[in-house]
Amino acid sequence: MPPPTQRPRFQTLFLLLLLSFPAAADHEVVFYLEDEPIYTSKSVQSPGFLMEVVGEMNKTMKLKVSANFLPWNRAQYMAIKTPNAVIFPLSRTQEREPKYTWICKVFDVPVMFITKEGRPPINDFHTAREMRGIGVIIGTPQEEMLKTEDVPYIALTGKQLYEALAEDQVKAIYTAKPEAILGWKQGEYSQSLQYGQTLQTLPLWIAASKLSPNVKVQEWNDALEQLKTSGIFDKLRKKYFGDDPKLFNAAQGASSPSN
Repeated sequence: MPPPTQRPRFQTLFLLLLLSFPAAADHEVVFYLEDEPIYTSKSVQSPGFLMEVVGEMNKTMKLKVSANFLPWNRAQYMAIKTPNAVIFPLSRTQEREPKYTWICKVFDVPVMFITKEGRPPINDFHTAREMRGIGVIIGTPQEEMLKTEDVPYIALTGKQLYEALAEDQVKAIYTAKPEAILGWKQGEYSQSLQYGQTLQTLPLWIAASKLSPNVKVQEWNDALEQLKTSGIFDKLRKKYFGDDPKLFNAAQGASSPSN
């Protein structure tokens, strides 16, 4: 299916302004993203960690980019079917492996059951199977893991997940800890969160359609490495997720998902 030929004017202007994409460029790619508060948001005030990272990378790559914000399952479908399409962040799993060109890995995130303080912690899938009212983001490896482990759940969008927990629409959520910390902070919810044991590790990548001659993998990796060497990557990471050195290191010791 070809990409939409008409795009809302505000969307194009927003991306050009926010990500500093130059008017004249050597290549052209299209982003398929979900509008969610952690990584890729339309918000000018808080555009999301990866939106800012890719924007900084593009100061080196000088790509001409257009963007489409879609529901997550739809964004994944369009990224597979559209030439020169890029999607992020995408967890690299066995099921997804042959469907995309995997450009560069951003980091690993630890995934666990998260509840509001005062509720019993959930440290394993056996305990979760006995519960009702666990929220998870639709179309993610987290959802697939709950299916595999036969855990009953409620599928939500990234925007809905934290509000549902705050308002007791769900008793727990199954998601990545760094994302939960930021999502809870952005929602300005008063209660504290309680974290279970790490049960899954998600390697988050920037990926592209298999039909992407305009996406130069080495160019993207060089741009990311330059961002890390300059200190800008860590500055953005701390801006969004804080300065806890164990937050991402904890993911290294957990088992990767098998789906």
